[in-house]
Amino acid sequence: MSAHGNKLLGVSLAGGLTAAVTALPSVASAADLNLLPHWPQVAINIVVFGLLIYPVNRLLIQPLLRLVEERELRTAGAVADAGRLDSDVGAQRARLEAELAEGRTRAQARRAAILADGETQERALLQAASRDAASTIETMRAAVSADLTAARAALQDEARALANEAATRLLGRPL
Repeated sequence: MSAHGNKLLGVSLAGGLTAAVTALPSVASAADLNLLPHWPQVAINIVVFGLLIYPVNRLLIQPLLRLVEERELRTAGAVADAGRLDSDVGAQRARLEAELAEGRTRAQARRAAILADGETQERALLQAASRDAASTIETMRAAVSADLTAARAALQDEARALANEAATRLLGRPL
């Protein structure tokens, strides 16, 4: 902007401020201050208020109150539904936990029965194996004893035969 433009702007601002200050009302003095109402104006305001209260109530306040009541009813209904659902969920949770506890108890009992049955079968198998082993041992002892008796008899016969042969050689004649 040029210097001439700045000068014009300053003049127009100064002129505008002067016009604005002169247009403002002068400061009122305390003597001009009136605290008493103007009764005809108050009466007109009361009549206008009285005439407008019914349409404003009918068109604005009652619909707003109805909306607030409907919202409160929906909210109360939603809260009641949530409470009902919460109690339903609690009941279902309790039922499921009871069923789980019952299932655990049944499984534990079945497990104990299976273990007891397994132990019984194990004892029976061990007893049968023990009997079989004892009978096998007894059979083996009898066989060993029979073999031992046979071997002793054979050795005795052979010892007699050897003794005879030795005596025959020593004596030089048959016995």
